[in-house]
Amino acid sequence: MAQIYFLSMVLGVPLVLLSLALVAGHFHRDGYAELLDWKPTRSPEREVELELGDVEQMLAAQNAHRRRRGAAERTLEEVQERALAGGRYGDVLLPRDRRNSPAQW
Repeated sequence: MAQIYFLSMVLGVPLVLLSLALVAGHFHRDGYAELLDWKPTRSPEREVELELGDVEQMLAAQNAHRRRRGAAERTLEEVQERALAGGRYGDVLLPRDRRNSPAQW
């Protein structure tokens, strides 16, 4: 008898709590994000700023290495053109007026 009680507490209580949470989420009219008060940690604009900062840092580090080897430095435009030749990733780096249109993919 004690084992059944223990097992029902260990397995039953979490299952009941999970079921209540799922039912509450299903019937909540504003959706899961509102129910959980979820907000993104960073805005998409901030993500782009951070990504561009990373690209600039990587380019500066690569150019420092190229200077030590005696090779010519690369500009951001050269990197963008090479990225475009390699795939869609370059579309993120280019200004909107120079990006490929979806019809060209």
